[in-house]
Amino acid sequence: MNDAVSAALSAWGVLLPPASRLALETFAEGLKEKNSVLNLVSRADETQLWERHILDALAAAPLLRRLLPPGSVIADAGSGAGFPGLALSAALPEYRFELLDSSGKRCAFLNWSAARMKSANVSVLHRRLGEGGGASVPRYGAVLERAMGQLENILPQCLNILSEGGSFLAWQSSSQLAASRPAVDAALARAGGELAEVFSYRLPGEEADRGIAVFRKGR
Repeated sequence: MNDAVSAALSAWGVLLPPASRLALETFAEGLKEKNSVLNLVSRADETQLWERHILDALAAAPLLRRLLPPGSVIADAGSGAGFPGLALSAALPEYRFELLDSSGKRCAFLNWSAARMKSANVSVLHRRLGEGGGASVPRYGAVLERAMGQLENILPQCLNILSEGGSFLAWQSSSQLAASRPAVDAALARAGGELAEVFSYRLPGEEADRGIAVFRKGR
């Protein structure tokens, strides 16, 4: 973790205790070790893993603490390399995280990483979003999605597995937030949901804000 990352976290009010920092550093080292075989992130991103991926995931930490009581269960839809769910699990030990992914190899990596990080609040589920078992039951306080696919395709499924009062958090670029997206609006209307807020933040070295869109089921 460099000074720019530490400064951004401090500005967001995210204070990482030593155990959380160690877990995140262990995660980053393991990801770099396995990346050449598993293609978890772009090779070009390896030198900026903290800025482009870990810090981007941790932007949701203050938002989740505002939205959810301790003990809530959070699902990471299409966790992939562990962003945002595995990174957030280290910063937010008061929540439980279920990491969903359809790839057996990625799930193996997530389990391996969680064990090395000593992440007692993490479970890895080898399944697609909404597929079978507990992942199809409305029980999550929040569902997270970062770069999984087309928002209009994912949004209804994520809303459907939220518990009452839960929130679906979708990471969005500035261009996505500024664009007119009728397909997203239509999917949201069909699912009976609403856009509750957009949480804005900026990563080191970038000139435009990013955002986390917070969706809820309509009442």
